[in-house]
Amino acid sequence: MSRRSIIVLAAAVVMLYFSIILFMLSPLHGAKSAYYGNSYMNHFGFRQVPSVNWCKELKWRSPPSPNVVALVSYPGSGNTWLRYLLQQATGIVTGSIYMDYGLRVHGFPAENVTDGSVLVVKTHEAPPLEPDKFKSAILLIRNPRDAILADFNRLHKGHIGTAPKSAFKRKSQEHKKSEWANYVSAQLPVWESLHRLWLTRFAGPVHIVFYELLVQDTRATLADILEFVNVTVTEVSYFFIIRG
Repeated sequence: MSRRSIIVLAAAVVMLYFSIILFMLSPLHGAKSAYYGNSYMNHFGFRQVPSVNWCKELKWRSPPSPNVVALVSYPGSGNTWLRYLLQQATGIVTGSIYMDYGLRVHGFPAENVTDGSVLVVKTHEAPPLEPDKFKSAILLIRNPRDAILADFNRLHKGHIGTAPKSAFKRKSQEHKKSEWANYVSAQLPVWESLHRLWLTRFAGPVHIVFYELLVQDTRATLADILEFVNVTVTEVSYFFIIRG
């Protein structure tokens, strides 16, 4: 292979990696989202990075609180939306035991931060073995049918996409059931186990939040959560959250 061919190949590989990085950092699937804002394609075909208009400038706890609060949920139960509401109401960033680069550049700068410098820490895991990891927990519970469906959509199309119809009909050769049916069968015990473990094995106080009630009465439900985490906000913050 000639030197020129090697240079062209290397340039192509670099462009490929660059495109992948742009895709990872761009809004998921170019759709409209309640917390990502509007994303759209420019004339070069790259998706614009949306901006989030925060009611209050985001900041970290100072000094950090020794009482780290877990925000627990089964995937697809509205964890990210609740983090958005909490950040809008308080101006304090929320953390996560995960590193989601898409969320990090779209309004959640404290991804992978799990100490008391953040308001709450997102987790989809069972209670940690370390007894002092979390002092308390908010358990966000959503109807398993809707939560599992939302997570199934996420696996196929990201945070704000919808799985194609073929994914619900496609059958595997091993089980002779649709991919959707297999996923539901596998995830139902996971959904049940996660909630049971946090309700029975976690030693600290647990504040239960039902996703459906959070949707139905966001103001009152959010007020109860803020009281649990011992944060006071003004009614102006609620107005911006409810009205957008």
